[in-house]
Amino acid sequence: MMGMPSRERTLLLGLLLSTCLLPVEAGGKEKGPADLLVVGGQIKTPSGWAEAMAVQDGVIRFVGKESEARRLAGPAATLVDVHGGTVLPGLVDSHVHPLFAGLAAAACRLSPGAGAADIQAAVRDCVAKRAPGDWIKGGSWVAASFTQGQQTRALLDAVAPDNPVVLDDEALHSVWVNSLALRLAGIDRNTPDPVGGIIERDAAGEPTGLLRENATSLVERALPPDSLTARRTAVKWAADMMLSQGITAFTVASIRDADIEPFAQLTREGLVKQRIRGCIVWDALPGVQQDMGERLIAARADYTTDRFRPDCVKIFMDGVPTESHTGAMLHPYADHGAGDSRPEKGILMMAPSDLNPAVARFDKMGLSVKFHAAGDAAVRAAIDAIAFARQANGGNGPVHAVGHSTFVDPADIPRVGPINAAWEFSPYIWYPTPIASVDIAKAVGAERMQRWMPLADALKTGALVVTGSDWPVIPSVNPWLALETLVTRERPGGSPEKLAPGQAISREQAFTLFTANGARLMGLGDQIGALKKGMAADFIVIQDNPYSAHIHDLHEMRVMMTFIDGEKQYEQSP
Repeated sequence: MMGMPSRERTLLLGLLLSTCLLPVEAGGKEKGPADLLVVGGQIKTPSGWAEAMAVQDGVIRFVGKESEARRLAGPAATLVDVHGGTVLPGLVDSHVHPLFAGLAAAACRLSPGAGAADIQAAVRDCVAKRAPGDWIKGGSWVAASFTQGQQTRALLDAVAPDNPVVLDDEALHSVWVNSLALRLAGIDRNTPDPVGGIIERDAAGEPTGLLRENATSLVERALPPDSLTARRTAVKWAADMMLSQGITAFTVASIRDADIEPFAQLTREGLVKQRIRGCIVWDALPGVQQDMGERLIAARADYTTDRFRPDCVKIFMDGVPTESHTGAMLHPYADHGAGDSRPEKGILMMAPSDLNPAVARFDKMGLSVKFHAAGDAAVRAAIDAIAFARQANGGNGPVHAVGHSTFVDPADIPRVGPINAAWEFSPYIWYPTPIASVDIAKAVGAERMQRWMPLADALKTGALVVTGSDWPVIPSVNPWLALETLVTRERPGGSPEKLAPGQAISREQAFTLFTANGARLMGLGDQIGALKKGMAADFIVIQDNPYSAHIHDLHEMRVMMTFIDGEKQYEQSP
């Protein structure tokens, strides 16, 4: 340069400076024009509402004024005009069973709350479509729909004498089977109750056909396995259903041997686009369940894809606080009477001496633990286990979640935040089935129902709080049901009765549970859960604004479009 004329040196220096000042992406890539432009509505951001959003290569580049967003977009950018609609972050379901939901959709379905005659009619129709000897699988039945002693194997035998029948209950913690299913499973009066399970028996000691908790595995082992094709179809159907509800990320709450391959295959092939975490079921007691869990945990890298991470362990602490009395409670069930064969305080499935060191081991491995803990005794044991792990390994391990948390002793509410754990609640469960407002209320009593799912108390502590549908325990994965009832504590659309109204939360809090908080629990809080610069363009378009709509209309919200990484994955049919 020293030998150049001064004018040429000036021009060259200007050219070099202008090159250096070009916007550069991380890693040295020059930033080109945005390839997606979203306009024409209201866009929810962490700081308020914006007019437009510009996206490049699946990442949000700008959210703000439409004029600025248009300036950043290239001539070939895809324009999404939402025509007065509302743009929100994609929703996160922190507890769902897509494979079960998809298989259930193709099974023998019972109407929610169906009585004995309706169930017999449904099973009769299913039998007519199958050959003698074929298994009839389906659900879900509600215990409150039967009179005392009505629900027996004989009721099913009358319409299915030549087909084994297995029907799941509303909570997927009990099954009702007929005599042929009992015989094929090798269950008779001499079969002992397995650890953590109950074979219900009549006055003569004969099995009635109701199997609780771990006893369900006795008949499940006799079931013919679903083909890989059927499982892939089920997962794809369920994932598409969730896309239609605006769910762009979710956690599969229970992964067993037959469950994991469809998720790995479908995400690797790009047929399922959501961001998915999988929780591998593990049992402290030596046996099939523990062996399966250990094997899958050891092989988890073989199933990991860019969309599916099986880096979570699922541990069942108890059952459910329904008429089965399998949810582990600190105090006796309200409807437990003299001579009652049901557990007085439920079933705690793992002793602390087995549980605590296992949780500490998983914590040290960097695996998040999701506990099924419905009763307050199970919740306390789960919190104790997390505290033990923190004491053993320090406080910087993965976030563990106390799942369901249907009942929590007030003394345990402040304990979760300081140990870097999370509360997970299932606010759908009281609607549209009567599991909470009838079954659970009768079992635990009115006083404890006033603290049913204490979300407000949990949020006041500053702890991480998330929500999960538990679909297909509930008939619909629709998150808008939960978003409304979290605020109202009424039935969708409004109702005179309220369920634990003191635990109602604000609309803003409810949406945070389904977006930013759900993302944080999945370890994706720096990627999804909010619409701002640098985040992945996972967003949904709603025709109305759910923040300003009447709260009793929230359950009727419909998702118009769902985007993941700036690519449209769902659009509502005209």
